[in-house]
Amino acid sequence: MLDAKEDRLSQRWAGITTLALVAATYPLWTPQTVFPQIPVLEVFCVAPRWLDWVCLVGLIVGLTLLVKAKSRRLVALGCMGSLASMVLFCCLDQHRFQPWAYQLGLFLVVWLVCPTPSQNRWLRLLMISIYLFSAVGKLDYEFLHSVGQQMLGAISVWVGVELASIPGGLRPWLVVLFPIMELAIALGLATKKFRLVSGYSAIGLHVVLLFVLGPLGLNHRLGVLVWNVQFAGFAYLLFVRNGDNRQIVGTDTLNSQVNGKAQPVTRSFDYRTALCGCLVGAAVCLPTTERFGLWDHWPSWALYAPHSSRVRVSVAGPSLTRLPGELLNATNVSIDASNPIHEWVDLSMDAWSLRVLDTPIYPQARFQLGVARWIANEVDSEFQVQIVVLGIANRFTGNRQREVLEGNTAIENAVRKYWLNTRPREF
Repeated sequence: MLDAKEDRLSQRWAGITTLALVAATYPLWTPQTVFPQIPVLEVFCVAPRWLDWVCLVGLIVGLTLLVKAKSRRLVALGCMGSLASMVLFCCLDQHRFQPWAYQLGLFLVVWLVCPTPSQNRWLRLLMISIYLFSAVGKLDYEFLHSVGQQMLGAISVWVGVELASIPGGLRPWLVVLFPIMELAIALGLATKKFRLVSGYSAIGLHVVLLFVLGPLGLNHRLGVLVWNVQFAGFAYLLFVRNGDNRQIVGTDTLNSQVNGKAQPVTRSFDYRTALCGCLVGAAVCLPTTERFGLWDHWPSWALYAPHSSRVRVSVAGPSLTRLPGELLNATNVSIDASNPIHEWVDLSMDAWSLRVLDTPIYPQARFQLGVARWIANEVDSEFQVQIVVLGIANRFTGNRQREVLEGNTAIENAVRKYWLNTRPREF
């Protein structure tokens, strides 16, 4: 039987690694002004800057309690403080709705709502859904011909083969092995017979990703690497160490003793279990609507999947001087008074986000249109900015719907179709 203290390991691991993730991306969690903040609702656009600091303190204190607390009450307090802080954080800026932040929120809900004996079961279901939707999101034209080939190139270097030497027609077939292996892991984790070997396979997957995405490979940001370490730890704790659904000591047992004989206990309807099932069920089902534009890409676990909707921004050369230097530096544009730029210049919002916040830009056209509105406001000339909204890429062809916005009227008409806010936060 499983000791109750052992069940705390996943909570402590979540607290420690989330603190590391916040530290790795700390500019994102401060009231920074180097990159536009786009709140979830327009009412938060006028929220004061000190509210971000309150959230940051609340998150750190809550995560510390999650790690250090010894009483059940303090652990619950840590979960509530962390969850409330993260929710308000994301309301103030959609950019903070990182996949690992969303995952933390789901785990905190399970720890707060679900009865203790069933918590690991719900956590395993969430983990399996992440692997499943991450794999399905990569089974498309965009991944096979872009990010997937970058990963293949990083791996091929280790075995002494140049990517250019691999026939172009063969590369997509090699790349498709990545999501197939991820899909196999998800299916294996869902079956008790293969859970142990699939748990070790999941750990191996994240070790490989650390090499592919780390300094020896594609050299991605520290936050990406820390999240893979966190995932490997959860794979061990939930599927290798505690993957056999053992009962936790100190909880209600399924049998009672009557005259020395085991008797089944009749259980009444458990509202907490039903509520947990509804919440986890929603988190598992909502990603199926991602391709229809009803649920965002990151909370649908579209990880390293470049099919997401996006926005491109171009600014006329004479207006570049009105933009912040960090944006121009990220776009590799140099302004020379003796040799002015007259043509249109494409701005890289993703490179800008990586440069100043150490995190990729939120992969959603709605959010990126809000950033584009901020750029247009800085330029202060509606016909000096051109915005192109690209829809979700077709799974089989990679084709996208394309909408060109020129002028304030076109921009205002475009933002009306979104349910959530696209207006930048004001300080």
